[in-house]
Amino acid sequence: MPHTKMKSVKVFGFDLGNTLINDTKLSKDAAIDMDDWLFENAHVPSKEAFLATYTSINHGTKKPFISHTFGELEFFEKTFDELAVTTISSSASLKKYRQLLMDKIHPDKDIMDAFRLIKERNMRIALMSNERSCRVDAYMEKTKLAPYFDAVIVSERIGVEKPDLGFFEEALHQLNIDGDQMVLFGDNEVADGACKQLGISFVLVTAYKNKSWIWEDGNPYQPDHVMDKITKKDMATFLQTISSPQ
Repeated sequence: MPHTKMKSVKVFGFDLGNTLINDTKLSKDAAIDMDDWLFENAHVPSKEAFLATYTSINHGTKKPFISHTFGELEFFEKTFDELAVTTISSSASLKKYRQLLMDKIHPDKDIMDAFRLIKERNMRIALMSNERSCRVDAYMEKTKLAPYFDAVIVSERIGVEKPDLGFFEEALHQLNIDGDQMVLFGDNEVADGACKQLGISFVLVTAYKNKSWIWEDGNPYQPDHVMDKITKKDMATFLQTISSPQ
């Protein structure tokens, strides 16, 4: 794939789910733990009953401003309706699920090192995510990454989701930059790749990419670069690539 030289980049934007963190594994593991907890406390009739039903409802729900990772009250309400669960409330179960999920998240040294390298190059960092604000806030607090971000653009907060160009326009407005001054790292060629329409360069991050975790409508875009994970080593290679002559 040809590489683009980007002399004017001032901001590195990052998607959250399946880019900075493996949301596929995180949500699955939390749902398994939730299934175990519900069965042990006699809230569900059989082992794996919750897991199968909840997973199907979660993956089958396609609507804006929800979190497939952090969970939604409606996921639990529909799951418990199907399983005829009446001994625990949906709201209490959502709270327990989110606790189990957050217990699995820890500060990521690889990401911190990569972000420090970006900062050493005098570039700014932005989070650009289709997510619930509460999920992003919880992630920031648990991972200790908040100080690295110069801007946090969350779909629920601004009322528009990727791949809608309004999402990227809001990011550029908050950062006071033009499109060619940003590069966006993401796992989704539809949602994240749409940034290319505004001149933002798109880096596809592949380590946690999951084709079944694409709920957005639209056409996929060819990435300008491909990266495995957000690590200091991979970021150093990328920075060298974009600063080298074509």
